[in-house]
Amino acid sequence: MTLEWRDVLRDAHLVSRVTFDTPLRQATTLRIGGAADCLVELEQEEDLESLSTLASAHGVALNILGRGSNLLVRDEGVRGIVVRLGNAFQHVQCNPALTTALGGAALANATFVERCRAVGLGGMEFLVAIPGTLGGAIAMNAGAHQDETARHLLSVRYFDRAQGRVMESKASEFTFSYRHSPLRGQAGRVVLSGVFALEALTDQEIQSRKEAIQRYRRETQPRDFPNCGSVFKNPPGAFAAQLIQEAGLKGHRLGDAQVSEKHANFIVNRGQATSAQVLSLIDLIRETVYERTGISLELEVQIL
Repeated sequence: MTLEWRDVLRDAHLVSRVTFDTPLRQATTLRIGGAADCLVELEQEEDLESLSTLASAHGVALNILGRGSNLLVRDEGVRGIVVRLGNAFQHVQCNPALTTALGGAALANATFVERCRAVGLGGMEFLVAIPGTLGGAIAMNAGAHQDETARHLLSVRYFDRAQGRVMESKASEFTFSYRHSPLRGQAGRVVLSGVFALEALTDQEIQSRKEAIQRYRRETQPRDFPNCGSVFKNPPGAFAAQLIQEAGLKGHRLGDAQVSEKHANFIVNRGQATSAQVLSLIDLIRETVYERTGISLELEVQIL
C-alpha cells in the first residue's frame, strides 16, 4: 500500500482531528489491539463525506470504531481509516409533549437514559446495562432485560456510503433482528442519530428500573477486569453462558485472556491479554460447545 492517501488526507483541511499510526488499545473496553493507520475523531458530517470519497478513490478501508465496547481489535492493528464520532454527535433533544427524544450516535447509552429521565421520559432503562453508544445500540439492535433498541426507534439519520450522502429514514424501512440491523458499518452505513419513542414516567419509576438493572449487572457481570460484554449471541432456545459453563470452560484461561468466573459469556483481560489469546479462547469455546451440543455459537463481539 502506498502512502499517497495519507498525504491527501493531511491536505484535506478537515474540521475533524486526524492522527496517524494511533494505538487503539485504550479506545476499546477490552484494552487490547494494535494501531490504526489513521484515526479520525469526526466533528462534522461533511468530513465523513470527504473521508468516504477519499477512501473509495484510493481503495482504503473505512472503519467505524464507536466506543469500542463490543469490539476486539487485532494485535496487528487496523489498516486504513478508523472513524470515531466526536463531541458533535453527543447531543440530546427531548420532547416531553410527544414523548420522544433524539440522541446523537456518540452519546453514551447511560447518559441518554439520564438526560431523558431529567424531563420525565423513560422506557429505555435497559440501555444502562449496555456500556456503549446510541449509534452502536442502533446499528447492532442492542438489547437486554427482554427489550431491544429497535422496539423504540422511530427514525434514524445515517451516512450511506453507496449514496455518498447523509440520509434520514423511518425505522420501519429497515428489518431489524436479534443483535443485527442493516445500519451496521459492514453494510456501508454510519449511524449519526436516532429518534426514539419513550414513555412519560415519574422520576421514581425510572430510578427504580435503572437501579434494578444496575444491581443485576453488578451481581452477574464481571467488573473487576476489562471486557467487551457478551462474546456470543444466545442461540435460539438456549443461553450461551450456560452452554459454555456446562462445557467446563468457565474460568478457563489462555495467557491473560480468561472466560469470566462470574459470567461465562464474557472474556476478560486480566492484564496483558492479546487478541491472539482471545481469538484462541473463542475458537476453543466454539469447538467445545459444538462437540458437546451440536450448537454453533455465533459471535456478538465485532472483530476489527
